[in-house]
Amino acid sequence: MTLDEKVNSLEVALTKVEERSKSNTKRLDEIEADMKENNNLIIAIKELATETKYMREDLNKTIERLDKLENKDINKWDKFKWLLVAGIVTIVLVFLAVQIGLK
Repeated sequence: MTLDEKVNSLEVALTKVEERSKSNTKRLDEIEADMKENNNLIIAIKELATETKYMREDLNKTIERLDKLENKDINKWDKFKWLLVAGIVTIVLVFLAVQIGLK
């Protein structure tokens, strides 16, 4: 192999290496852009998870307050029913007492 053939061979090899280098650089640039986008998405997901956590805590507090309000009305209704029953029983006993002559 002559010196010119060796130089041509090296030039061809060098050209291929440069083309491959450019191709790899382009691919690396695309991957870096994708990585930045993925990092931004990860940060956004973390923020959403945090906000969801706080919203869940607020929802739990709201549910507890609602349960207390609902139970409050139920307790009032139960008290009213017992007062109604006690009043009816009292009326019936007074009526019976009057019927048998007690004053």
